[in-house]
Amino acid sequence: MAQIAEQYGKVLYELQISKTDVECMHDILVRVPQLLEVLDNPVVTKETKHEIVEKIFPKSLHNFMKTVSDHRRTEQIDKILEVWKKYILREEDILAATLFCVHAPSEEQRMQVENFVKETFGNKGVELTVKYQPDLIGGFILRVGDREFDWSLQGRIRQLEQRLVRR
Repeated sequence: MAQIAEQYGKVLYELQISKTDVECMHDILVRVPQLLEVLDNPVVTKETKHEIVEKIFPKSLHNFMKTVSDHRRTEQIDKILEVWKKYILREEDILAATLFCVHAPSEEQRMQVENFVKETFGNKGVELTVKYQPDLIGGFILRVGDREFDWSLQGRIRQLEQRLVRR
């Protein structure tokens, strides 16, 4: 299933549809989640689904959304858009990073994290997503691709435990 979403996301990227249109499609699907159910429903005719797509989505996305609907892949649209975004960020030399923390970082802290990522990985920009994780006790964890930088109290405690066990 993930491989199919990967293929659809890559095709969406290769179609060179404007970012604005894709974001518009995403906004529509977020605001009207029942739309995905209708487009994936085998009882609804293909023609009806195509009419819905043509009335609701930007013209540049008609063929793509019809194909997604025809192959009943609408339940994977979030994953498809994730893959599409990965390609867009790569094209713009922007690195996606996730910051797990107990409290929201100040603007200065956010800038420091972004600068650290840019310097460490050599990209032009960083798209930083902040996720709250109260069980960290304090500090933060920064995840960039498959690398993780753990500056949390929970991580420090775990490291101390491992050192004590080894002795």
